[in-house]
Amino acid sequence: MKRHPSLHPLSQHHHFALIQALEMRRAAEAPAEKRNAAVGRQAAKFVAFWHKTGHNHFREEEEILLPAYARHARLDRDAGVMRILADHAEIRGAVQDLEQRLAAKVPVEAEAIASLAKLLHDHVRLEENEVFPRIEKALGEERLNAIGSRLTRLHSKTDVCDI
Repeated sequence: MKRHPSLHPLSQHHHFALIQALEMRRAAEAPAEKRNAAVGRQAAKFVAFWHKTGHNHFREEEEILLPAYARHARLDRDAGVMRILADHAEIRGAVQDLEQRLAAKVPVEAEAIASLAKLLHDHVRLEENEVFPRIEKALGEERLNAIGSRLTRLHSKTDVCDI
């Protein structure tokens, strides 16, 4: 779906989140003899991704995008927005669990990383396919342009991202 240029930074973040979700799923599905190591590596990689971009992405949605949308719609009556916020809390909790396990050198379970991968994938798809189109329609060109100037790009279109 074609996204308004002002929301491209958020969609760019989503692209890299989907890559993380795919890699987590693959780690969880690795052959049994390689699974624990693959899951551990991917858990560490996702935590690093979270600290580099994920937490800031959530803040931008919660502190910039959704407040702008709230001027045009009751957020508590939008099931998609309520799910986004619940997903944010659940993902934050999963990151905390991963951090604790990694710090304690306790193996991360394949089921946990697979569950997080599905949650992350479904979350991105909800935002991109359902909620962002409603927000774009409600906000209009001028407001979207104002929001876009406050969103963080991970890299320019000519850079290679190291995530």
